[in-house]
Amino acid sequence: MRDGTARRTIDRMTKVRAPIRFSAAEGDVYDWLLAAGLTLFVWVQITAPRLIGPGLRLPSFRGPGDVGRFGGPRVTPTLLAYVLIASCFMPLGQRRRYPYAVLGIVTAMAALWELVPHPPALTLVAVLIAVYTVGTIEKNRYKLAAAAILSCAALLLVSLPPYGSTFWLAEVARIVLMFAFAAAIGDAARNRRAYIEEVEQRAIEAEHSHEEEAMRRVDEERLRIARELHDITAHSLSIIAVQSGAALYVIDEKPAEARAALKAIRTTSKGALQELRTVLGVLRGEHEDEAPRTPSAGLAQLPELIFQVEKAGVEVAVDIEGDLTGMPAVVDASAYRVVQEALTNVLRHAGPACAVVSIRVEPHSMDVEVTDDGTGPPRDWKPGHGMVGMRERAAALGGTFESGPGPAIGFRVAASYPLPPSSGPVHGGTA
Repeated sequence: MRDGTARRTIDRMTKVRAPIRFSAAEGDVYDWLLAAGLTLFVWVQITAPRLIGPGLRLPSFRGPGDVGRFGGPRVTPTLLAYVLIASCFMPLGQRRRYPYAVLGIVTAMAALWELVPHPPALTLVAVLIAVYTVGTIEKNRYKLAAAAILSCAALLLVSLPPYGSTFWLAEVARIVLMFAFAAAIGDAARNRRAYIEEVEQRAIEAEHSHEEEAMRRVDEERLRIARELHDITAHSLSIIAVQSGAALYVIDEKPAEARAALKAIRTTSKGALQELRTVLGVLRGEHEDEAPRTPSAGLAQLPELIFQVEKAGVEVAVDIEGDLTGMPAVVDASAYRVVQEALTNVLRHAGPACAVVSIRVEPHSMDVEVTDDGTGPPRDWKPGHGMVGMRERAAALGGTFESGPGPAIGFRVAASYPLPPSSGPVHGGTA
């Protein structure tokens, strides 16, 4: 499928831009870069005040003499501080692969940071990123909530004791809200990603369904054209073969009969060529706006078909019961082609034979049957393209088709078509 078409379909359905996705290797690289960047940033944060000078005093929100975090004095960073910060942030490099393990490690490192003398540092950011990552991966919101609550409780237990009663509630609310927001944003990101993936899958399935439907229509049209060409050429060439053989047989002794046979060949070939031109013109898209100059194949042409077959040496009796007027065009054309193919087979394979064409029209169905009293099929007989084409024609209209040896001798072909109620009333009688 075309990526542009799918992309436009997805954009129309989502009205948002799809999230950027990385492969597993790319995700690991970006996560390690994030972990290393945050580690360096916090190292700079705890080192900068010492480099600027000992006279630097940061504003305090508790009192004029307090310059430390959580009520403690300013602490000079030691090697342990740098190691703890690295231990707190570097596990984030594996946050997508092991989200719960990373959350547990960074929570433990952040709690340990609070238990030792330390300068102010943004270690809480690592824990919030880990909670967010769990939210983007965990589909069970109860597990996500439990992980966030346990991590938040661990940090509160180690960080709250130094606080006075005035600041205690505000700090609890701040930390709890930050954990809640991290978990909620992670869950929202996961839902959005799942939604867009579902929309993409639907777009792909819709595109595939469209392509399959197009291929199915192409196959149906190919079969229809093959049936039309087979019916045209098989019938016409059979008539021509029989008439030309007759002309050669009597050309010396009965030139008048030979001349009549040649005229029949000329008429049949001209009709076949005209039908072939019509089919090829439809395929090429020629003269689409012009109305056809000749009627389409249908039971109205049955007398002409019978005349051609009888001229070729097969006696045909026709028995029509019911009214053919108002017949659906597709049923009319299909029934004609069945009769044409059946009579062609009689002409080609039955030997000296007589054929009977029976058409019965009822309120909700039409039955077509062609029988002959010829030699019948051989024991190893198998249906050819003509039989397959007739079966496909009937099945395409919801009908049934049967073919095989006759009840006593010869061969029998029968097709039945369902008719809509508006096909017209049925009148008894035989034509």
